[in-house]
Amino acid sequence: MASGEEYYVKAYQDFKEMGIEGAAAQVLVEGLTAHPGSARLLELASGKAVAQPPELPQASAYPVDRGTSGGALEQASTDWKAPPGPSSALDRDAGIAAVQNFRSKQLAHASFVEASAEVWTKHVGSSSWTELKQREERLRRDAAEAFAACKESLLKHRLEFRTELLRTPLTPDALTETAAALSGTVDGDAALRRLLDNPGVFQDPSRWSSEGPGRLLEHARRMSEIDALPARARELAQIGGPLGQLLDCTSQELQRELAGKQSAKVLVLGGNGVSAVSALRAGAARVVLWEPLPDVAAIAKEVVRRNLPEQVASCEISSEAIPSGPWDLVVVDRWHGSGLFSWGPAQCLRKATAAATAGRILPAAVRVSVALADASLKASGFDLTAMDSRFRALSAAPMKVSMEESSHATALKPVLMTDFSAPVFEWQLSDDAEDGPVPVHLQATVTGKASVAIIQAEIIFPSGRSTSVRFAQWMAGGLPLHAGQVVSGITARRNDGRVWIDWDYAKSAVPPFGYMALSEWYFEMLRDSARHDLYERALQVEIAKVKEKDADGCTVLDVGSGDGILSMMAIRAGATAGTGVEYVTQIARASEEVILANRSCNALGAGPLDIWCTDVRGVPELPEQRRFDVLVSELMDASGLGENLILLTEGSKRRLCKQNAPVIPARLRLRAVLCEVKLPSIDGINIDAFWPFWPTDRAFGSALWLGVDLDKQEGDFKVLTEPVELFEVELGKADVNDIPARAQYSFPGITAGTCNMVVWWFEAQLSQTDPSVVLTNAPTQLDGRHAATCWGQAAAELVGTAQARPGEDTSITMEMVFGDYQLRFRSAESGESSGMLRDAPPPGAPPYSPDFKEMMQAWREKQRELAVSGRQVGRTAIRDADVEAVAALQKTALAVALHPQGFGVEPASAAKMLSGWYAVGGEGRT
Repeated sequence: MASGEEYYVKAYQDFKEMGIEGAAAQVLVEGLTAHPGSARLLELASGKAVAQPPELPQASAYPVDRGTSGGALEQASTDWKAPPGPSSALDRDAGIAAVQNFRSKQLAHASFVEASAEVWTKHVGSSSWTELKQREERLRRDAAEAFAACKESLLKHRLEFRTELLRTPLTPDALTETAAALSGTVDGDAALRRLLDNPGVFQDPSRWSSEGPGRLLEHARRMSEIDALPARARELAQIGGPLGQLLDCTSQELQRELAGKQSAKVLVLGGNGVSAVSALRAGAARVVLWEPLPDVAAIAKEVVRRNLPEQVASCEISSEAIPSGPWDLVVVDRWHGSGLFSWGPAQCLRKATAAATAGRILPAAVRVSVALADASLKASGFDLTAMDSRFRALSAAPMKVSMEESSHATALKPVLMTDFSAPVFEWQLSDDAEDGPVPVHLQATVTGKASVAIIQAEIIFPSGRSTSVRFAQWMAGGLPLHAGQVVSGITARRNDGRVWIDWDYAKSAVPPFGYMALSEWYFEMLRDSARHDLYERALQVEIAKVKEKDADGCTVLDVGSGDGILSMMAIRAGATAGTGVEYVTQIARASEEVILANRSCNALGAGPLDIWCTDVRGVPELPEQRRFDVLVSELMDASGLGENLILLTEGSKRRLCKQNAPVIPARLRLRAVLCEVKLPSIDGINIDAFWPFWPTDRAFGSALWLGVDLDKQEGDFKVLTEPVELFEVELGKADVNDIPARAQYSFPGITAGTCNMVVWWFEAQLSQTDPSVVLTNAPTQLDGRHAATCWGQAAAELVGTAQARPGEDTSITMEMVFGDYQLRFRSAESGESSGMLRDAPPPGAPPYSPDFKEMMQAWREKQRELAVSGRQVGRTAIRDADVEAVAALQKTALAVALHPQGFGVEPASAAKMLSGWYAVGGEGRT
């Protein structure tokens, strides 16, 4: 099938799956007009009333094309009406009394939890946090009851309803509430029963265990067995990262502690084998590594075997009961790179000291301080804090932050609003786990709104050496501060799994309720100043050129408008009107709030700016007099091609824009290099046993390409060749047929090595008028014209082997399969093999041991079984749209995400589960 036909088939199937029959018919009509002889399109049209397509559901209806002829298209043009905005569906009269009542209750709840700062202040008045929380619960309960009374009508008529505001919200007191439920329990299931005082249908023990919270917790623990290996591989891959620094310090301390002690016995608690190798190298007579997760223990054993094969007999590795001592030295090695305590290092230590006599402990103590900071979203002079309010409030886990100027350009870099406090906690690792509340004494140094608490943990060794880790806790709703003010009401707590703060939540600047989750990468994109600045330059150039020629002004169409920043830039650059098209309703609604906020502060011009909440493929063709003068879109991903980038820009320009309308970006080219890639060593210790589990996408084998970022220094990338251009296309005109389905390239070598990955990036010439405006995600070491971007780069494993040598060319074949936009690369020696060496060691490394290969095979089998086992969770509750039952599952996901260690769950698994149940765009499951 030709690629152009495939575009229409895919669009048709997407709309049918979403239940948007009219848009499906519209796309089918356009497809048959463009490809009248297409057998596949004719097959889809057969037996269907293509000439009289059904109307779209009332919630998002707009007139659609009524036929396949040119005359029908002309009729559609004369009757054309704009698609709906993201909020209009909630205001529309459904004509059914029960639905109208639900709309009323839903809007009452929304007006409370989505109130502006000014309105929220009125809501708060003299209310306590308890009173505000009870009010939210009452409004949500009223909306849920009204939904239950009309859900059959909603589903029957396919009317829109805001499921996200029926979810159990994350509130800032949930950290302490969940910790209290966990306190004193040894079973996470019992803690869940404490938290879920009314689990609805899951009161039934069999339902609790088969589909309810008990099953969800069990599934999360099974997920943890899978996620533990890629999570540890990623932490170790970060060159100079927190975990690497801590392991370096531990290695040096071991050498100092074991100097001259030939008979020392060392117990290593948890970890990855690095500290065990360090202890053996430092002269320990006996080393025992205890790691409760069997697969992690198996990798640690492989690390020891590959570094010290002659000393394997001196190192016992166990995941059973902690071996008896006594121990001269105990090394605590279960630190997590983000939240530090999420893998329960202190809990492991207490188990060890209860089982045997322990001598010196490495590290010895932890000292914690706290500061408040502003991490709100502002970019290119625009206020984007509405995105924080809608999506950041669901940040349950500790957040990575960077306070150094040299850190990655898109890293979260909060601005301190107080100095760091005196230590709020200072404890020996063997001390009791729980402590607090402890008052935190702070004084504001600037005026503004604190949105994060920066928690600084200093890990102290017996020698006095220390290393520090900083992470953040999101303060939902924010806390207003005034310069010179003594900040009252802040307290700190800790348990085995994390350190956190509480404050007077009634003082929040905006409602502190979280209902929706967005990927952290989305926020990185919003912090990408290089992206913003270059797009604005291109808009300024192209809008000015249009206005020079056309006295009527310039209208701009922004496809995939997201938060609305490009649409606002267009207005600021002089566009007389702008329209953003965003399919995801919740993001489109947030963008309306962003636009309103920037109108209020005069950051945005007065030109009209509308948001259409729809899929651009379903927008009927515009009449000539209403077509747009400029098309802008940012649909790139790390691979450059994004999802349907080429076809969406071509279709949008052809149907919605003037013939000579400039497209931003104007041109897109891909460039690539050959690389030898492996994991970095840590203090001279080889960790390539973790190679099959990094990058994370590679471990799971489901990604179209691998996301890497040479600028974040994750992984050891050796660039072997000069960059080579793969292809170039003109956006707005090009079809996917313009991308070669198969092509051969010669890569000039610059250094010797074995190529095992191809790394590529895009160069987007944003302006046709000014070719110098180029946005690229090339690694800065290869292209110094720009700062690092949010995208990183894309990579694919090479099929076959290839050697690079200085001054010689290496021949590589690229293949592209239309539909998934996956670039595949093979060497000249690979033949027609399609296999990847995913479970083979990196170049130059010895083979893995038979035991390790057997563990990898079993791990992949567990991965396949997990995909099936999760389908039962919440099956009946979701099928029946049982809000009360779904709420119990959502509260379970929240609790586990807040304190994963307390429930025996990997942080990575908890994050996936939270995203599954709180994803933007609908209910999801893991």
